[in-house]
Amino acid sequence: MLLARSAGRLVGLAATLAHHPDPASGDPDPWTGLLLIDATAHRAGYGRAVADLVEDRFRAAGRGGVRIAVLDNNPAGLAFWRSRGYTALRRSRDREHRRDCTVMRKAL
Repeated sequence: MLLARSAGRLVGLAATLAHHPDPASGDPDPWTGLLLIDATAHRAGYGRAVADLVEDRFRAAGRGGVRIAVLDNNPAGLAFWRSRGYTALRRSRDREHRRDCTVMRKAL
């Protein structure tokens, strides 16, 4: 878990996973399980900074890529991750609520 603060105020967080939660998936990459930025702090660069930090940590650990599942009803989220160099791998459903999502990956 990474926390993003600005002027002492919590503005965002990221939760990461070293591996896919289902060991049978055969997925070799770590995951960004969640990236949240306070709505009052959108478009201030915090999302990019936190995503950079996550990627840098995985890269330093010798990981070759990172994945994220983005809900399909979140076009701004999909656009954000595409702008960061993530490409769609497949369509899926999230594990908890079975909502449509796109699994994306970025090579590190």
